[in-house]
Amino acid sequence: MTGTVDAILMASGASVRFGKDDKLLYSFMGKPLASYTLSLVLSFGGFNSVIFVFANPQVASLAEGSGVVMVQNRNPSRGQCESIRLGVSMASGDHYAFFPCDQPLLDDSTLRILLANVAQGGIVVPVFNGRTSSPVIFSKAFREELLSIPDGESGKWVKGRHPERIIRVTVPNGRALSDVDTPAELKRIEDTDG
Repeated sequence: MTGTVDAILMASGASVRFGKDDKLLYSFMGKPLASYTLSLVLSFGGFNSVIFVFANPQVASLAEGSGVVMVQNRNPSRGQCESIRLGVSMASGDHYAFFPCDQPLLDDSTLRILLANVAQGGIVVPVFNGRTSSPVIFSKAFREELLSIPDGESGKWVKGRHPERIIRVTVPNGRALSDVDTPAELKRIEDTDG
């Protein structure tokens, strides 16, 4: 790995497909869903800083007292771009690792593989069976673009502008990349992993 990495935890999504409940507070194997990503990043160590972007104060309470930088997203209706902009504005490292907080099976070994491929000017993207996923790690070379992502867009907007800078990293454990968008997906993952 070249340079320092800021971990930006994306915990302010609207969870539209999940229903009326905030999925990040939903219980997965006895703990709130978002707590898994938070615990992984904190126990991993080695990050320049850990930035927790939240909208719901109840979600924020999961990170209280942990020493992370807390940033409230007051405009989550703008989409993922607002969380990205807020996280990057607080970051000072050479790279920004974006962690959606709905990947409860993400593990230490997968994270190590991704960080080992970080390169100046690159965008690290995990791949399993040809399918890309998260977390994605951007070099600070993309800072200004990340800060100016149009409303309604996501990090895909920046990746689409720089396909030649994408570093596709194949990971051996596809389950580690599983994300949760609906209660049915959460139950399926829990039933398989429990």
